[in-house]
Amino acid sequence: MCVVCKVDRLQADAAERMAVALLSSHPEFVRLPSGHWALATPSPASSQGSERASLHDGRAPEAPPVSLLDVSFAVVDVETTGTSPSAGDRITEIAIAQVRGGQVVDVYAQLVNPQRPIPPYITQLTRISWDMVRDQPTFRDIAPTVVDRLAGHVFTAHNAAFDWRFVSEALDRGIGHALAGPKLCTVRLARALLPDLARKSLDHVTRYFGIDIAARHRAEGDAVATAHALVRMLRIAEDEGVRSWPALEKRLSSPTAKRRLTASDRRRRAFPLPASEDYIA
Repeated sequence: MCVVCKVDRLQADAAERMAVALLSSHPEFVRLPSGHWALATPSPASSQGSERASLHDGRAPEAPPVSLLDVSFAVVDVETTGTSPSAGDRITEIAIAQVRGGQVVDVYAQLVNPQRPIPPYITQLTRISWDMVRDQPTFRDIAPTVVDRLAGHVFTAHNAAFDWRFVSEALDRGIGHALAGPKLCTVRLARALLPDLARKSLDHVTRYFGIDIAARHRAEGDAVATAHALVRMLRIAEDEGVRSWPALEKRLSSPTAKRRLTASDRRRRAFPLPASEDYIA
């Protein structure tokens, strides 16, 4: 960084922040295990020949392992002050449950200071109050930990678009990090693998499998429950002959895994949400 920026003296932490800001969003650069940056070596980003630039930590992605049991998943759940990060809503809690080898192997959970008030109906739903988060770290403070725990894993969530959007914008706003890489929505997975289940909400999917949610509408409880539901659905996929990541992507692209939103869906997702029921998950 001293050479690039033509600065005689540059402290290590300042140099690291500058390197992340300048290079992490560019797929042609990768961060080595040693902490140094280098030009990336071309690698197959996916079985479809996609040229998606990077995994969650800026490293050039490799094609997912052949067996689904060898794929690492980071199951994410966030609690927020509302439904739209672009409108000013922020994360109040995040949890990441890692799944490898068909098992939940690690869980990270952290309350987050959103730096803005939490609406009363959100507190009623999540039981997260301002007093609980006022002395907690901001998302910018925990962003490096979040990046590290997402790196090299398939970003997974129940209604993944919601969690991806909040985490992506929070990382970009906090440290200028571009969230990229493969992702998996367990709602779509349930549509593909549990066609006889009338509703695919987290409550219905976990009830189908007999999975208890330790704390509903809290990030850790929902993330861990989603992770266990993911494990069960991956076993169903294997039993049905879907034994690789490309095969799973193909299955999820089938018409049975997709559903158009109905007028009823749009009404239920209207803002604000009733505090008695969570239509997001």
